[in-house]
Amino acid sequence: MTLPAPLIEIVTALRPPAVSLTPTSTLDEIGFDSLDRVRLAAALESAYGVVIPDAVLAEVHRLGDLTAVLGTHPPAESQSQIVPDRIPAPREAPRPLPPAVVHPSAELGEAAHVGLGSRVWHRAQLADGVEVGEECTLGTGVHLGTGTRVGNRVKMQNLVQVFGADIHDDVMLAPAVLILEDPAPRAVTPAGAPQTPADWTARPVTVCRGATIGAGAVLLPGVRIGAHALVAAGAVVDHDVPPHALLAGNPCRQIGWACLCGHRLTNDTCRHCGTRYQRGAHSM
Repeated sequence: MTLPAPLIEIVTALRPPAVSLTPTSTLDEIGFDSLDRVRLAAALESAYGVVIPDAVLAEVHRLGDLTAVLGTHPPAESQSQIVPDRIPAPREAPRPLPPAVVHPSAELGEAAHVGLGSRVWHRAQLADGVEVGEECTLGTGVHLGTGTRVGNRVKMQNLVQVFGADIHDDVMLAPAVLILEDPAPRAVTPAGAPQTPADWTARPVTVCRGATIGAGAVLLPGVRIGAHALVAAGAVVDHDVPPHALLAGNPCRQIGWACLCGHRLTNDTCRHCGTRYQRGAHSM
């Protein structure tokens, strides 16, 4: 597999790489963050005249993956020439991250890990083996149960409780969000003995890149929240949520679509930032 010239040109314009680009080059190695990914997708969409959904973009890790997404589509510009003003201006290289800051009152279990640039505030609790990525914020009283995995740049406000979930990059959990994993909770077994982790089958929740969960919302075991979805305060989510969906209520129901900037769409357009979206059968 070889990388198409427009892809190399756009990637180089966004973040000039220190080494040659190959299909196995990862976006993380090049230094792309979530905003860079959006800018990359916008430039490729202009160059190729195709739509790259956010859900697809979130799963792209290597340049070869992007080549596969573009498939056999020829560039919209003749002879692979990209109009310069369609390429976003390059951003400054990311600064080295400082060590994590963990408040003395926080409790970290055995082998729990907190990434560079993250902050863990008063009385937070991380169970054994919990992994927290870079540049995250964990507010007062946050509890992360066994098996929880947290990506980069995740913000959890006060009193969030997460049990065994997979939280992707750039997710926002507002105060008192509750994420569960046990679909059949009991204190004791049918024989009357206290239950242990071996007595149930965990169904962890997945919250995809850029989603926001409102204050006091409850995510029931096994649900998947799509990329950039927005769950309203107090909602109870008992089913999977498509990317960019806006949900509210108990049980929740979809009441609209949300933009990347967090505002509600009107006729597939965000009045706040002007972004336009293309609607699919069950997604945006």
